[in-house]
Amino acid sequence: MKSSRIITLLALLFSTFVVNAQEQEKTNPLLNRHNFALDLGYAYRLSSEPNELFVNQTTNKDHYSSLRHGVQINFAYDYLYKPFLAFGFKTSAFNSSNSFISEKRTSKNAEIECKDDEYIFYVGPSIKYVFPTFSDKYSVYARGTIGYMSFRNSEAKVVTDTAAKSTSLSTTYTGKTFGWGLDLGLDYTINDFLSAGCNVGILGGSVGKLDDGEDSFKLNSNENLYRLDITVGLRIKL
Repeated sequence: MKSSRIITLLALLFSTFVVNAQEQEKTNPLLNRHNFALDLGYAYRLSSEPNELFVNQTTNKDHYSSLRHGVQINFAYDYLYKPFLAFGFKTSAFNSSNSFISEKRTSKNAEIECKDDEYIFYVGPSIKYVFPTFSDKYSVYARGTIGYMSFRNSEAKVVTDTAAKSTSLSTTYTGKTFGWGLDLGLDYTINDFLSAGCNVGILGGSVGKLDDGEDSFKLNSNENLYRLDITVGLRIKL
């Protein structure tokens, strides 16, 4: 009889412990296993000069300088393996576009618009470290990633034929490479399932060959795709 009472008491204590642990897991944002983050912000390319294929950028420095500024959108998924360690993946898209009117005109004296529209896409696995913080409301982390990066530039430029007539020609150059990135972030918990945060990072790679349809061009100097970014967004925790 005494043994049965002890067993019952131990069972009640164990049940209470399990319930308390589950409640703590629900209220502690660091113990949510799945984290989905969407960020939008600004990025600045670190390239110092364009490659020789991009005619607009090599002939117009102001145009090239404008293209170094762009919009970036990031998406990341993290699975919390430990309270301080998560594994997942990151995707990032960068876009920059600028145009100007050429000094040359067509045979009908019409203006010619020169334009570059650049797009960089990245996807790769990531590892995330969550630092200890002074408050449960805040989460400070560092994320590292390495993966696949693609580059595309749609260029509208001026060409002059043998009869000295100027026209506009559109060309799309594409390239691919391995990329890597590091970023630091700060999240503020709104509730058990939602938080807001900001992120700063560096992401990039370099391309040594560009394709135009079936034609390939080896560059004299690689196209530098590295960029600094600062973004803000929301996180959903499940």
